[in-house]
Amino acid sequence: MLTVLASYAQEESRSASENRKWQIRKDFEQGKVGSITILGYRRTADGSLEVVPEEAEIVKMIFSDYLSGMGKQAICNKLNEMHMPTRYGNEWTAEAVRRILKNEKYCGDLLLQKTFRENYITKRKIENRGQLPKYYVEDAHEPIVDRETFLAVQKRMEEHQRFAPKSTAVSYPFTSMIKCGCCGKFYRRKIQSCRITWICHTYNTKGKKHCPDSKQIPEDRLYSACCEVLSTEEFDEDIFKDRICQIYVPEPNVLLFQFHDGHEQRIYWKDHSRSESWTDEMKERARERSKKK
Repeated sequence: MLTVLASYAQEESRSASENRKWQIRKDFEQGKVGSITILGYRRTADGSLEVVPEEAEIVKMIFSDYLSGMGKQAICNKLNEMHMPTRYGNEWTAEAVRRILKNEKYCGDLLLQKTFRENYITKRKIENRGQLPKYYVEDAHEPIVDRETFLAVQKRMEEHQRFAPKSTAVSYPFTSMIKCGCCGKFYRRKIQSCRITWICHTYNTKGKKHCPDSKQIPEDRLYSACCEVLSTEEFDEDIFKDRICQIYVPEPNVLLFQFHDGHEQRIYWKDHSRSESWTDEMKERARERSKKK
């Protein structure tokens, strides 16, 4: 009896799901918006989008700043410093800024059925990559930015994407091993014109204001410190990973090595002198500038 009743219940759920899908797709064909929550708009009783003036100003500022030359991370930092929350009251991220800049709704258009539910049992949301038709509706509601501005932003983003280096998931010996004592974030590798350093993620993305006690660590100083605590002439990654579980940075120019066996060792390192930090190429460029003067 339970099996029969469960079968009836499942069939009823499937039927209700199919009816709802049919209604949603008919609405899409007619250009009607579904349950959308987006910064700058509120959904009215008849299903249309209405501009929220105070939120719209944030959206306009994001588009304006991006066209003026600011990057997504810089815009994100500016919004957080101004204490302007996202639509859900969270802190801004570069990805949240990117989604704003890419959203066609801000120029008055609608791209419908970007996602869909896998089935009526799991209800998992899946990105629509051609499995179902999409519907594009122009001038569906009041825009927050004009179409020329929106298209100019898309063009600039495409240019940045074209010239940006392809990201590759490369792991280095110190990846996820060096922890900042100021903010708790891990250090990341940074390639500069004259040297390679490891820098706190917060310091690198948000600036010194958000992690004031952080300091970049030259990669060669890290290798030297590892050789010192491991008593080896050359750096050996296998020995390093086998004996060291984490490198903690409690203060500038201090590295606290934490071993797998539980003991710790503190190492002090010195900054490069000006002569050490200059490469032969940099010296040659300086000589050329002096000659021109």
